[in-house]
Amino acid sequence: MAITTITTTQAPDAKPVARSFTLSTNWQTMIEVPNYEVPELVFGGSTTVEPGVGEVISPLMLCNFTANTVSVDVRTHRDDVNAEFWLVRNLAIPAYDTVPLPLNGQFFKSGDLLELKADANLSVDATLSFTLGQSEEDDV
Repeated sequence: MAITTITTTQAPDAKPVARSFTLSTNWQTMIEVPNYEVPELVFGGSTTVEPGVGEVISPLMLCNFTANTVSVDVRTHRDDVNAEFWLVRNLAIPAYDTVPLPLNGQFFKSGDLLELKADANLSVDATLSFTLGQSEEDDV
């Protein structure tokens, strides 16, 4: 999978992002963390590509707006190990109910994904708030 690179005039710092969409029976991406191409602080005006980071700042709100119980799957793809990890599988969302999934404080790095799907099309709305920005490097 190719990681998106965003070219900026300055390093972004924790830009707030809100995502909402209606789930389908196919995997949909809620969070995808890009790389950032930013100016280097050196003579000559070159740029460098730096990794990004995303931090979840709200619960994942799952709202079933139908008269039937719908099951939802949530997983994350971790790029550094190239593997998927399940956060919930077959989470039952009762008819006309909302379930908050506490993901607050979870971090995602460049290439990581948070993905969702439901067992019924167009039955559950998903909403999440998170921040995206350039990650800090530990060069100690």
